[in-house]
Amino acid sequence: MLRKVALITGATGEIGSAIAYSLSNKGYNLILCGNKNNFPNKKFKTDYEEYKFDVSNNLEVKKFFDIIKSKYKKIDLVVCCAGKSYDEMLLTDQTDQQIDDLIKVNLCGTIYVNKYCLSVLNKGASIINIASFLGVQGCSCEAVYSASKAGIIGLTKSLAKEYSSFGIRVNSISPGFIETKMNSEFSLDEKIELTKKSLINRLGKPDDVVKSVLFLVENDFITGENIIVSGGLSV
Repeated sequence: MLRKVALITGATGEIGSAIAYSLSNKGYNLILCGNKNNFPNKKFKTDYEEYKFDVSNNLEVKKFFDIIKSKYKKIDLVVCCAGKSYDEMLLTDQTDQQIDDLIKVNLCGTIYVNKYCLSVLNKGASIINIASFLGVQGCSCEAVYSASKAGIIGLTKSLAKEYSSFGIRVNSISPGFIETKMNSEFSLDEKIELTKKSLINRLGKPDDVVKSVLFLVENDFITGENIIVSGGLSV
């Protein structure tokens, strides 16, 4: 029996690699995508291949999916986990280059992958876009990041309707504060304060996001939804 194939962008990050490892445990062969960082040194239980390209570059994304189409023909799952952030700052203090970077990587990168992956998806396949709870509630000093993630949620809800005729489900997950290197600039006192604002009295872990990915993969009656995984955190 042929194994299903999952493609994960941002697979070099802590959340992306955790998703990849879990999907391998579920029997998926993996297509791991990243940009600059090294891929995690994990022993996957299934076959995997690694590709490096920039999701914010539409030509690189198109070329990549042309390769995937010729090699795999069809795949079953795409998880868009590639993202970028900067330290908190007022919009007026953020450089135009930083603004462009956030929009190009977080929003445009997700749009490009969602666009070009359609030609390689099996009927019944699924796309899961990783957004952020800041895209739902907004946050002072995170205006552009929040805007880029809100755009992903809007993209998801629109494509769920657009891609339904192809038999493709599209959903998004909006994590709250997840303890990763991306959030390493927060001090211990800041983390304690965030914990107090959580209804579950703890910060998130990559595995909290993984569980939601697996839930969406396995439930084929869900599309066009955005699942908030934040522990009830409000900022």
